[in-house]
Amino acid sequence: MRVVSTGLFSSSRLGAAALGAAVGISVSGAATAEVIRKGSWPEVEPKVSLEVRGEPRNEALRRVAREAGWSLVLNVPPGEVVELHVQSQPADKVLELLLADGSYVATRDGDLIAIAPAPAAPRSAGPLPGQPALPGQSALPDDAEDEDQQARPDDAEDEDEQARPASRGRDRFVTGGSLRIERGEVVHDVSVIGGSLDVWGTVTGDIDVMGGSTHLHEGARVRGDVSTVGGPLTVADGARVDGDVDVVGGPLHRGERARIKGDVNNEVSPVGGDGASAKGSSTLARRAGNAVTRAALLFAFGAVMLALWPRRMEALKVEIAARPMKSFALGVMGVLGALAVAVALCVTLIGVPFAVIGLLLAVIAVVAGGCAVLETAGAGLFGHRTKNPYVHLAIGCLGLLLVSGIPYVGPALCAAVALIGAGALVATRLAGLLRPRPRGDAATGPYRTSP
Repeated sequence: MRVVSTGLFSSSRLGAAALGAAVGISVSGAATAEVIRKGSWPEVEPKVSLEVRGEPRNEALRRVAREAGWSLVLNVPPGEVVELHVQSQPADKVLELLLADGSYVATRDGDLIAIAPAPAAPRSAGPLPGQPALPGQSALPDDAEDEDQQARPDDAEDEDEQARPASRGRDRFVTGGSLRIERGEVVHDVSVIGGSLDVWGTVTGDIDVMGGSTHLHEGARVRGDVSTVGGPLTVADGARVDGDVDVVGGPLHRGERARIKGDVNNEVSPVGGDGASAKGSSTLARRAGNAVTRAALLFAFGAVMLALWPRRMEALKVEIAARPMKSFALGVMGVLGALAVAVALCVTLIGVPFAVIGLLLAVIAVVAGGCAVLETAGAGLFGHRTKNPYVHLAIGCLGLLLVSGIPYVGPALCAAVALIGAGALVATRLAGLLRPRPRGDAATGPYRTSP
């Protein structure tokens, strides 16, 4: 049984030195013992105070890790029974004390520490006692050390890094703000909407960011996937992503020493190379597809209106063909009036639902008036060849599709179509849905007159 007590020493350098001296006194046969540190270890570790009585060495290591806030992965034997009495001592010194019975490798990634036995280093047969070494011969040549270091496969390091922390961390969800995962912090799934994300620590799950920038700094580790929409993604040198990376609507900045083990899907190519040309082609294709979709939906909506209310659509066509400029002016005044009424309704909570419903109905009505404008334009172009209103509507939608791609002209023409349609609805009292009040003697005066 090993007994270690540091209760009489303070947390100063004297206490740390005494703790190291206790290692040499309490452990026998550990002249070759050492703990090889790998990864990023901070200069100052948290101090711990705890007592362990009659428990295996690995259980004492777990107690130390719990007090220090570490996540510990042990690939070592349970060890002998120990008694530990520690007060305000650096956690890494206590760790080395408990591992003083042999040579071990402690690999650190943030707050995750993996401990495994150190590989046996090959040693050459040194000179006999009392004999000088031959020229060029040494107990352990530098070349042998280099070869031993190269012989260790990278898979061993990957296995240590793949070790999962004991606690996966809690989920983080932020809307309309930025989020920072500090160095040494462990979280699970991270979701940010409308803000930026900066990661220095470890994310055991996935990252999803919409409408903001994402920056994985040096030393950051993401064990899951990274998905961003509408913002840039930066993976700095020394950062690592074990899963896939998907970037939509933003560039991907990747350092030369950044590690991404999964697939990389980027709608906009990474900065450098042919990224500008690829971005232009992708944007053009996306805009063309959206324009075709809008034209197809507009034709489908107009066809439904023609099938259900042919006479009302005909009334709109007559008004548009007869007085297009008057319809345009009435459309401008009607849109301004509708916005004023909506603002007035939104002053009170009771009026908000009515304002929302009214705006939705107004949008549907304006789209119907726009379909009537397109049908009138198609009839003006191909009315001498066919009288089919559906063909006229298709030709009008096709013309709008072609012209809408012209910069400045296209958006202006779309606005004019919508305003003329709205003005026609105002001039015809919503295509006859609102009937005019009767005029005559019977309707004049404050009182009714007998027949």
